[in-house]
Amino acid sequence: MTMLIFFLAMCFSFFVLNRWAVSDLGLLSYGRVWQLYISYTDFGFFRRGLIGTLLSETGINSIFSNEYVFALLIHHVAVEALALLTAWYCIKEKLANPLFLIGVAFSPAFIIHSGYTTGALDVFVLLFAVVNILYIRNVYLFSIILVAGIFTHELFIFTLPAQFWAFYYFKTLKIEKTLGPIDYIPIVFAILATCIVIFFGRVDLPEPEFKEVMSSRLPNAFNKHPFWSGYFEVGAPFEQTIYSAYRLLSSLNSGEVAFVLLPLVYVVFLTLRALQYVNGYGESALLFAAISAPLLTSLVATDLHRWVAMSANMALLLTLLLASRDGATISKWNIPIALFCFLAPFGAAELERPFPLHQFVLEEMMTD
Repeated sequence: MTMLIFFLAMCFSFFVLNRWAVSDLGLLSYGRVWQLYISYTDFGFFRRGLIGTLLSETGINSIFSNEYVFALLIHHVAVEALALLTAWYCIKEKLANPLFLIGVAFSPAFIIHSGYTTGALDVFVLLFAVVNILYIRNVYLFSIILVAGIFTHELFIFTLPAQFWAFYYFKTLKIEKTLGPIDYIPIVFAILATCIVIFFGRVDLPEPEFKEVMSSRLPNAFNKHPFWSGYFEVGAPFEQTIYSAYRLLSSLNSGEVAFVLLPLVYVVFLTLRALQYVNGYGESALLFAAISAPLLTSLVATDLHRWVAMSANMALLLTLLLASRDGATISKWNIPIALFCFLAPFGAAELERPFPLHQFVLEEMMTD
């Protein structure tokens, strides 16, 4: 039953991912693809370059002549990995309550949402978080994955509280081990990686030269998107991205907060369910902070729906971890959380499109 539930959720995510088949934009509906083709060998070290470097240097991203076709393929693989890793954890830990599993697999923020947030590195960020939270307890491997996640996208930093909570929770509670100096290596690695990205993560190259290099790597994506080359993401100073986030928050103050109200309510429900598994104000406060941390991304970046979804995902993953402690999957919050699945997927970049699939269907019905 568990594998079937996650298989169906994966198929739904694939359906959303392949919206290019009915979109007027066609393959261009995927969005930006530069992040899969940019490489350290072209520009030296820079932020958000790890995945593109790995795919470029192994030659994997050259198996198709069209960048959009490859992007869709690798995204299918990533979504499938996300579904399989989560399903296997539930099977391994004997989490078999169907309503509980449906609330996880069909979450509007998790697997299905990963099929919608194309043109970004979110699915890879989430994969690293899933592996670290649910599976990794070796201090060195955990640290390496932290660094890989930060080098994949610096906003991975906002998932660190949830990962640290999971890692140290397991160390101190589940196996009743006293923490030693070696157990703090992940924190040191995370701080060093973050500093490297902040101080050395910007491409130091004029925009025309940068775009000339990227145009040779992206012949089909050339000038097909305002940010087709990735220069803004890897070459703009942090101050510029923070200003963009300030403009977003200003728009919320002007009354557009209604667009994120329901997704935020969903995060609240998930948080309340997760808090049922812990005891004491201290542990509850740390868990609440770990779940809420991705929401702080809105202070330095736009695309608010994505950060709300990432916060929801941290709640889901930590709930899986906590539920595995005693197999407790029954909660009064399971029904309202499952009902939110009918809103899947949440939106991404456009604030005024919190439920893009539903809005697209309604728009098509109104034009017929």
